[in-house]
Amino acid sequence: MDNTQQKIKKLLLFQLIINIFFAIWCIYYEGKNIFKNWNIWNPVFILSGLVIAAILFILRSRGPILANISKLVDIIFLPFSFIYLFNFVCVVLGDYLNSSFFFDLLYVIAPLFIFIPVVKVDYENIQSNLGRILSIQIICEIFVLTNYKVDSNKILDNVNRSQIIFSIFLVLFAYLVLKRWGYHFYLGLKLNNQFQWKVFIPILLFGFYMVFFNAFLTTNPKSIGELIWKWNFEWLNPAESQYFGSSLEVFLNAADAGITEEVWRYLTIIILLAMLKNNKHKISLTILISSLLFGLLHFNQLLSPDRNLTDVIIQSLGAVGLGIFLGSLFLYSGQIWLNVLFHFLFDLVVFSLTPLSFVGSGILTIFDSPALAHVIITSGLFILVSVILITGKRRKCVENNIERLIMHEN
Repeated sequence: MDNTQQKIKKLLLFQLIINIFFAIWCIYYEGKNIFKNWNIWNPVFILSGLVIAAILFILRSRGPILANISKLVDIIFLPFSFIYLFNFVCVVLGDYLNSSFFFDLLYVIAPLFIFIPVVKVDYENIQSNLGRILSIQIICEIFVLTNYKVDSNKILDNVNRSQIIFSIFLVLFAYLVLKRWGYHFYLGLKLNNQFQWKVFIPILLFGFYMVFFNAFLTTNPKSIGELIWKWNFEWLNPAESQYFGSSLEVFLNAADAGITEEVWRYLTIIILLAMLKNNKHKISLTILISSLLFGLLHFNQLLSPDRNLTDVIIQSLGAVGLGIFLGSLFLYSGQIWLNVLFHFLFDLVVFSLTPLSFVGSGILTIFDSPALAHVIITSGLFILVSVILITGKRRKCVENNIERLIMHEN
């Protein structure tokens, strides 16, 4: 093990010890309140987990079984506990020192750095592809488990709630882990000789059309014209969003979704391709499995008090359909930046719908569930176009891109 890796391991152990003291402080600060809510946020559970993680970390040199258990505990538990306790420290010190803005700023930018030791020591050293897939899912869920509110500055609050900083961290995470796992993080591959512009341009036009078709289908159109082309663009106004409180918040949340979810897709597709490299159906299986995992990623919405299971299932099914299209688009074009741009526009338009756009009646109400009908229509169109992208003469282009994407670095 080189000197740099040794220093990073010592840094992670120091981080563990510091967070143990933070957890003790949190228990003392909460007092009797810690007995009111026994859940994953309870500082007693967090302290117990940190102590176990520290002991396992110290003992991991005793053998591969202890080492693997220690890595598993770290990967599952440390990111959540570190960010939760950092949240606590920033709130308490901000109130005590009357410097809320400084500690709010510190909390918002911390995710760029706070997870680097555990990423370098544990995530980078995952050997199995299945373990890598699970770790990618875990790292994308951690921020949903925290609920830190920034009061000192409106712009800072919007940045924090959008989690745009986490999306930037995820780009860094992708670069670090892929390099260590033997791959490369490409923003875009050079177009190969099998690439067909005459097919790709209509696909791009279709995607741009779907950005608006999907959004206005949500408004429950009253006629076929309103469904297909006769859209009321006055219903789009990010300053009066149905979902968010300001244009900045709409923009940041759309940007966060575009970056986070497409970098997640890149990571997942790379590892799935490596797992299935000898399977003759690797293209379709990779797209399908990554899309199903993308749908599962949206089940974190169940943690929101205003979402029920039916809503989340329908949203997740819609995410699967969109994921199939975006996975196919990425494998055919090799351009992750294009996926990010499309996803950003897709969410930007949806997030910009105003409350007036939800008219509550229309042709979709002939179905028992208009929301499910919406998902079936959009997903059907996305899947149809995806089949075109990865079959026929386009398949050679996809196979060429796959070969370059999973080519190991020497």
